[in-house]
Amino acid sequence: MRVLLFTNTTKEPSSQVLGAIYAWLDERGVEHESFSSGSFEEEESARFDELRASIRDFDLVCSFGGDGTILRAAHLVGTSGVPLLGYNFGSLGFLSGAGRDELLPALEAAIDGRLARDERALLKVEVTYENGQVDSQIALNEVAVSRGHFGRIVALDVTINNSFIDTMEGDGVLVATPTGSTAYALSAGGPLIAPAYEGLCVVPISPHSLKSRAVITTATDVIRLEPNRANRQQLVLFIDGEVFWMNPPQERAASRGEVVRVEVGVCAEKLILLRFGAYDFYHHISETFFRGGNAR
Repeated sequence: MRVLLFTNTTKEPSSQVLGAIYAWLDERGVEHESFSSGSFEEEESARFDELRASIRDFDLVCSFGGDGTILRAAHLVGTSGVPLLGYNFGSLGFLSGAGRDELLPALEAAIDGRLARDERALLKVEVTYENGQVDSQIALNEVAVSRGHFGRIVALDVTINNSFIDTMEGDGVLVATPTGSTAYALSAGGPLIAPAYEGLCVVPISPHSLKSRAVITTATDVIRLEPNRANRQQLVLFIDGEVFWMNPPQERAASRGEVVRVEVGVCAEKLILLRFGAYDFYHHISETFFRGGNAR
């Protein structure tokens, strides 16, 4: 058994907490490594790339932080199938499988294979640049093409399975998984979607139109977002809430030119979240959004 402990540099648990986990693993002869990350910038580090390339050498990944930490850990796990146990040191905890007061019981159950497996759909993202180069990425929550911090509205041509839907004008368009329906997509007016659903949701962001509506797709549909050539504005491409590309391009993407197309579909592989104890999605959204602190 080999375990990777993934911590958030901004919501890192105390050294005493991690020390107790290290000691517990050592007593049982369980190999372990640790890695701390704060944003996609850390993903460019040699250490992150090394771990991502060898992630199948681990049997379990544990993340310590909030849902954002699990998002970053998900980019490390990718489509490897290595299970991910998230400890909630944040607020919402939609993705977490255990609380901070369940550290060792949950870890023991995970190592013994006694935790429930919650399979979540992943986005398969292909970003095409002016020079023809293609970047392939995955996302757990959403992909958003938007105006970012720029002031003018943007126009995006939206196509699903080669059928042109509309040129959507506004702050942008996002494509979310059911998992992401409780995140940015919710703020943009999209529907809440049960996590077992395998399709996606296309949501206009602050549309400058009365006719723009969210569209629910199936697991086999492919969504294409293209900057409208008649009304091209400055754009930002976000993947799971982090800036992946912006126009003017960041230095690392300048030689590739502008993004001309973003294609999004559903990965064949799922992300495996581990759960310690019962989890009811509808109870969680009721407590969080309808009757809880976010119901205001």
